[in-house]
Amino acid sequence: MIASLHDISKNKIALFHAVNMSMLTPFLKYVAEARIVRRQDDLSRYTYAEIEERVYLVFLAISLLKNFSSYRAFVKTYAKTTLTYGKFERVRTTANDLHNMLAVLDGNTDILDKLANKTQAKAMRQRHPLPTMAVTRFLRTLDGDYTFLSQLERSIGITNSDYKNLRIAIADFKNLDSRRMKVTVTRLLQALRAKLAGTDIARQVDALAGEKSFELDNVVDAERTAGAVPMSADELTAYRILVGPANLRRAKIAVDLAKQGKGLAGPIAAAYYPVMKMIDDIARGGFTYVRLLQSIADRAKKSRK
Repeated sequence: MIASLHDISKNKIALFHAVNMSMLTPFLKYVAEARIVRRQDDLSRYTYAEIEERVYLVFLAISLLKNFSSYRAFVKTYAKTTLTYGKFERVRTTANDLHNMLAVLDGNTDILDKLANKTQAKAMRQRHPLPTMAVTRFLRTLDGDYTFLSQLERSIGITNSDYKNLRIAIADFKNLDSRRMKVTVTRLLQALRAKLAGTDIARQVDALAGEKSFELDNVVDAERTAGAVPMSADELTAYRILVGPANLRRAKIAVDLAKQGKGLAGPIAAAYYPVMKMIDDIARGGFTYVRLLQSIADRAKKSRK
């Protein structure tokens, strides 16, 4: 009798723990999954363009991962979870990062008031409408990578040439040679670590790189270097106007490297190209425009003294 009572007590305790763990599981899952945007207040850390870039990077990662049988189950689950609520109407604490970021691009417009650049965000959203039907179709079918990624890139105004090159490589990943595969995964990893660190999608790409020995040590990490460049608020604003928000830090890096007589990696040079083109247009305009530019430059130097 005593033994049976003891067994009953053990079973009750086990049942108690099981019930409590099942209640905790949704919470633990929530903590693990949504790290970029859990609630609307998290949006104050980002501009609209930064959310657009992160959405694009997630879709690049999805497109890469689904090439590997051991990661297809994750991709399908992640895509299904993103579509749990049907539409991307608002930021939800129970949704994953991709759903919440898509809600910024496609949901209720009052979400934009939470962003760091809310005034610009409203104008950008009008210029960069999310191709919602294409996004939903891709998440359901996980098919037609090149067409979908190209459409998404154009629609949301992705101008980062490095990310465009990633799109071309990832959409044709199975046909790349070994070296190109490694460079592609390495660059995607660098971008994910810089802009989506700690997220499920970043961890999966990291795991893939380790499993397949895809990560290289000698690929220039423009993401990491760009984040380390100190810039004043005025410089940030100026470079954002000149080269766009996606390229502003890399453009500054280009100047610093040129001062040191160092060569520029492709993504760094591409980021500074809008300024080069502007100077070239002025030169083509003739002597009067060049002298006007010199005059403006002299005034800018004096204002800093």
